[in-house]
Amino acid sequence: MNKTLIVLEIIGWIQAPLLWWLFKRYARRNVLGELIAGGIFGVFFEVATEAMWDYHFMITFYRDTPVGVLTGWMVMFTLVVFISEKLYCRFLKKDRVVPGDRRIFIFDLIAGSIVALPMETIGYKLGVWTYRTDLLKWDWNTLIPFFNMPYEVMSGYCLVMLIAPTFVRYWQRSFE
Repeated sequence: MNKTLIVLEIIGWIQAPLLWWLFKRYARRNVLGELIAGGIFGVFFEVATEAMWDYHFMITFYRDTPVGVLTGWMVMFTLVVFISEKLYCRFLKKDRVVPGDRRIFIFDLIAGSIVALPMETIGYKLGVWTYRTDLLKWDWNTLIPFFNMPYEVMSGYCLVMLIAPTFVRYWQRSFE
């Protein structure tokens, strides 16, 4: 295991508690519920798709799926929900998300693109995982400009963003 992966695995272990502390300290917001709900979705996603990626961290929770990737899901969904709600309130001139307002899905997709694609690109380019292209059978054969990532990655995240942020919003209070 190279030094970069060791440093990234350490970051993986501290990223969720660090995000919780930063939000608590600077935004005066307890995001523990978002982190836990995001972690639940992350476990579901990783167990369901485990065969599609080969991970390269040492400490795992299910087959070769690392704990650092699980905390990445926790951080990602916390940030997506936060940014999505901020964009919703700003552009729709609301104080908070109106329950049942389906327009939040648009902001979830935008926030998901802002947060998830860079996180995916960084993790992949730094060697945290390898795509099992023999199983994925990605065949669009085009890459997202600047990120140099397959469009299938973005389409997959858009589908995930139609479900996961809603799950996080619904369950976050139950875990705080």
